[in-house]
Amino acid sequence: MAPTDDFQVNYENLLKLGYAVVDIRYKDYDVLQDSQKLIIGKVDNDRDEFYAMMLKQYTGNDFKPNEVYEIWTNILKHKINMSSMLNRDIAIKVAALDYFETVYLQK
Repeated sequence: MAPTDDFQVNYENLLKLGYAVVDIRYKDYDVLQDSQKLIIGKVDNDRDEFYAMMLKQYTGNDFKPNEVYEIWTNILKHKINMSSMLNRDIAIKVAALDYFETVYLQK
């Protein structure tokens, strides 16, 4: 089973509560058995635009509103897969850029 086979996040419900998934960590903590941990942050303003702004900041590109959650999920999965291959946690920005260059643009 790949590290991201069962990965799902309900972004809309989290945003309604004022939170967003800002990152995912690989093997940073021994508290839980899972090899991945979501990093959740408080979002006070611009909740509807949060992920679009994150993608713009990390990749320099704008994406269609209907694909933002899917792209963000794919970036998180990509980060875990890259981290697993390297056996260390990598930066979310590195994962976002690599996903954009090697996967998204190749579609």
